[in-house]
Amino acid sequence: MLESDKGFDNLPILFIRDFKKISHSDVKGMVEEYGKVIFAYSFFTTQAQLVLKELKKLSGYVTQLGREKFTLIAGGPHPSGDVGGTLRMGFDIVFEGASEFSFPNLIYNLQFDKPLSNIPGIAYIQDNKVIRNKKQELHLDKFYSFSQKFDMFPPIEISRGCPHGCKYCEVSYIFGKKMHHRSINVIKKHVEAYEKRFRDRGSIDIRFISPNSLCYGSKNGLKSDPKTIEELLKTVESLNSARAFLCSFPSEGRPENLDEELAGIISNHCSNKIIAIGGQSGSNRVLKSMNRGHSIEDVHEAVDCAINNGLGVSVDFLLGFPTETRDDQYKTYEAIKYLFKMGEVKARLHYFMPLAGTPLAYSKPAPLDKEVLRDLGKLGKGGRTTGYLESQIKASKKISDFLNRETENDIKEKL
Repeated sequence: MLESDKGFDNLPILFIRDFKKISHSDVKGMVEEYGKVIFAYSFFTTQAQLVLKELKKLSGYVTQLGREKFTLIAGGPHPSGDVGGTLRMGFDIVFEGASEFSFPNLIYNLQFDKPLSNIPGIAYIQDNKVIRNKKQELHLDKFYSFSQKFDMFPPIEISRGCPHGCKYCEVSYIFGKKMHHRSINVIKKHVEAYEKRFRDRGSIDIRFISPNSLCYGSKNGLKSDPKTIEELLKTVESLNSARAFLCSFPSEGRPENLDEELAGIISNHCSNKIIAIGGQSGSNRVLKSMNRGHSIEDVHEAVDCAINNGLGVSVDFLLGFPTETRDDQYKTYEAIKYLFKMGEVKARLHYFMPLAGTPLAYSKPAPLDKEVLRDLGKLGKGGRTTGYLESQIKASKKISDFLNRETENDIKEKL
């Protein structure tokens, strides 16, 4: 949003690629040159410990040079989900949820020492109290999800929000349960900009971001809209060198939304011949505990539809869910074994990680049974299972310890 506002054309914006290389003299030089310095962070819960480490180093420099010359702000999934904890880390201002409009307003107010009370969706401490300004609903069509000025062209965000509220996922709790969509006309402008930037390539892969790509255009986010999805893909297809990828990383689909019609549309209009489906567990009991809203039988039907239309499938499974038992883990094993017999199917394994802002933020993961791990290893020989369970188990423990840490001055008590 700063890029589209002419009022910020002369605002110096620097990206710190390697914080380890930032020294006291670097920060001092910023103050001497600009007078006021804003450090802005956006991060996930998985990155929170690293950010805290950087912040402690930065705080030392800031204290020596004069705290009044610096403003530390944070946004993104973790700050949105743990406002109090993020303020406690040392940030001055925290964004909750969407900040595309509030961010430039905040930068303007900070530049000219204006009050924070009229900035929607931010939290800050005033008179020893945490102030949380009311959020503002965001319309995706009013901003672009790429930056020409800074040469940033990520996958195109086509939807935001999710009606399902899975207990381990942040999306519904940060962006709400109403699903918002970027219009096809604006998505087309994105693709045209991508084509212009990468015109020296023979083809350009257009990938999308959505909580559930199979519900793009859906009015309620629950029932798919095949006609709108086909229109989207045909629009991308009509441009010179663009190749559309839908229902693939980083935007999987839900199993209950894939039917023969939609599988056929993807097969006919997409360059990806493997789709990603969120199965999450082979145990219907665990799926209900997760609040997934589908069964393992729905996963079977989705995979069958995909294979019938010439598509391979990568199915995501989440192990270590807090209420999961050894029996549930073996049901996931049996589900994967069954899916492998259906055709070109792979399983991508994940381990539960508590995330700020979710109902399970302070829950402990269930330990993985050694025999289940052994059998999954045998089943996945030849690359049919992928994932980084060992590293995720370690990361999950660190995150759990971080979120459950105790401090004498816990700001959460003030919320």
